[in-house]
Amino acid sequence: MIGVLMHVRTKPEKSNSFAALVAQLQKDVRANEPDVPIFQVMRSQDDPALFVFTEIFATEAAYTAHPDMPYHKAMSAAGWACVDGEPDILLFTPLTDNDIQGDA
Repeated sequence: MIGVLMHVRTKPEKSNSFAALVAQLQKDVRANEPDVPIFQVMRSQDDPALFVFTEIFATEAAYTAHPDMPYHKAMSAAGWACVDGEPDILLFTPLTDNDIQGDA
């Protein structure tokens, strides 16, 4: 599994447009990507231009295929036009039940 946390700052005048675009993307991912069990976009309560994406991909193939989905490609140009600067993207390996033992 692959976990992704992405922080995105938008241009203040584009924040609502970005919210609409990524809300639709979230709906499309949930409906069409069964190997993406978690795709959640959140908007800061304190800073409406700050968004955080939480994504879990069950497989490397799902992670690789995600940006090539037609609905993702369709919104990308408009989405990037709303972004201010570069997103901060962090990749993680989600812990599983096998990690309960810890260091032995």
